[in-house]
Order: sequence, then structure tokens, then C-alpha cells
Amino acid sequence: MTPRTGRRLLNAYVVVMMVFLALPIAIVIPSAFGEGGDLSFPPRGFSLKWFGAILERPELMAAAANSAAIALVATAVSLVVGTLSAVALRRYSFPGRGALMTLFMAPLVFPAIVLAAAIAMVLAPLGLIRTFQGLVLAHIVVVLPYVVRTVSATLAEVDRAWEEAALTLGASPWRGFRTITLPLLRPGLVAGATFSLIISFDEFTISLFLVGSGMMTLPIEMYNYAEFSLDPTLAAVSTLLILLTTAAVLAVERTVGLGKQFS
Repeated sequence: MTPRTGRRLLNAYVVVMMVFLALPIAIVIPSAFGEGGDLSFPPRGFSLKWFGAILERPELMAAAANSAAIALVATAVSLVVGTLSAVALRRYSFPGRGALMTLFMAPLVFPAIVLAAAIAMVLAPLGLIRTFQGLVLAHIVVVLPYVVRTVSATLAEVDRAWEEAALTLGASPWRGFRTITLPLLRPGLVAGATFSLIISFDEFTISLFLVGSGMMTLPIEMYNYAEFSLDPTLAAVSTLLILLTTAAVLAVERTVGLGKQFS
């Protein structure tokens, strides 16, 4: 096989994979604008009534509010803990640093079902199953690796000499970090926060083990809704989530650049 043939096969494979991954989106979005009462493709007619139907489902609105609150709190805590952890792991040498980094990244490689069962076993004796606090703690475990990874990648490009220069001019270590290093970490913080919000809001498997009556998240509520009614309302919700996620990712890409955070 010649190099040119290999490149063509690789390009073809990439195109096929991209089409395969995008195919569900290409089906769901048009289905949200169908006029019929069932979820079908291709849709029949054109209507926006299913987007209005979302507002008529209080269980979906309540679940969306829960998911948003959980995602915001989990992201805020993860930004603080993840940033401080990334600074310690990137700048200081101490026994067990490699093991600690592996521990932070473990949620990315463990099967979701195993991680969900483990978290449920830890939270159950504490009485945190089916509570807002329990869901927040579980989501922090899930999103923390993204903050640690993005902040670490940004910190690798920050010259520590700038902060040391501030210290020689009389600044305290905290003031030097707050006024010099922290603003330079903004790209990693923005990227980490964006991914944390998206991952937390969309989390399904772990939430399935922890939700209960009165404390539902949007993905679980959508799953329960689909068990009894399969109409374009779910497609409308999915379309809104796809558009919001795409807009957030594009905004981060234009402001701080995503490729740099994972290079």
C-alpha cells in the first residue's frame, strides 16, 4: 500500500466516522419540527408547537432547573478544587504526585456503571442518596478531571518567573498568584468550566443511581418520559440542548481556543 492510498483510506475512515456520529443529530433536529404526534423521520409538516409543549410539562422544567443548579454548584466547586490541585501537581514535587494525578483522572477511564455503583455505595450510608447534596458530590467526581486537565495544560504555558518577579517586588505569595498567575489561567478555567457544565448537565448513568422522587435531573426525566410517551417533545428538548452545547463550545473556541487546552 502506497502512502497516498493509506492517506485516502484514513480520510475516508474519518469521514465515515464523522457521518456516523452526526447522523443521530441529523435525525433528531428535523424530528423536533414535525407536525405529527409521534416521533418519526422524516417529519410530516412543519410546526414549532413541540417547543411550546416543553413549557407545558412541569416535570421537565423542574428537572431542567435541578440539572442546572447541580451543574453550576459542581462546576464552581470543581474550579476551586481543580485549580488548586493542578497548581500543586504541576509546580511542586512531592511523594505520590503521580498516583494523585492518576486518581484525579480515574473517573475518565472507569466504566460509568462501575463508578456509579461505587459512588452510590459511598453516599448511601451517609444518607445522601436522592438528595441535592449527593448529586452535587457525585457530579464533582465526574467533572473534576476536566478542570484539572485544562488548567494543567494552561499552567504548563505560564512562565513562573512572572510570579516570582512579583514576589521580589514585595507581593505576598497569595497576591502574586491572584494578580499574576490566575488571570493567565483564564483560558483553562473557561474551558474547564464549560466542559464541566456540559458534562454535569448531561450526566445520566451516575444520576440514575442517585435520583428519586422530587429530585430528578433532566436526562433521567427524559428517559422516564420516553417510557410512556414518545412524541417530538423529547426531540425538541434534545434540539435545544444540542444548540446550547454547540453555542457554548464555539464561544469557548473563539475566545480561548479548545485545541490548545488538549494539546
